[in-house]
Amino acid sequence: MNEVNPNRRGFLVKSAAVVVGSVLGSATLRSIARGQESMGAMGHGEAGGYVMATGISKHCGTCEFWGGPRRISSDGKTITVTGLGWCNNPNSPNYQKMTTPDHGPMDTWRKWGALG
Repeated sequence: MNEVNPNRRGFLVKSAAVVVGSVLGSATLRSIARGQESMGAMGHGEAGGYVMATGISKHCGTCEFWGGPRRISSDGKTITVTGLGWCNNPNSPNYQKMTTPDHGPMDTWRKWGALG
């Protein structure tokens, strides 16, 4: 009875790793899904991101201080956003926090200079 079966121990270690990985993976997927559901002012873009109109004011995606990955379309009417971004406005309650591009409205918003 005192003898350890190395095959059983390996099985238990691998099983525990799979269970932990599944739990963490599903929590991450649920978090991503919630983030995508909250982006109501946006839609799926052809570049695999989210698209929002450049005329939307007081929201993070069109703010000068928002540090997320975004690109203006060639016609200047939409922005394609491919992730979350940091708020870099020291006057904002969200300063140094991650936000979605449609987060808002914010009173401390300033129009992104690239939008003209």
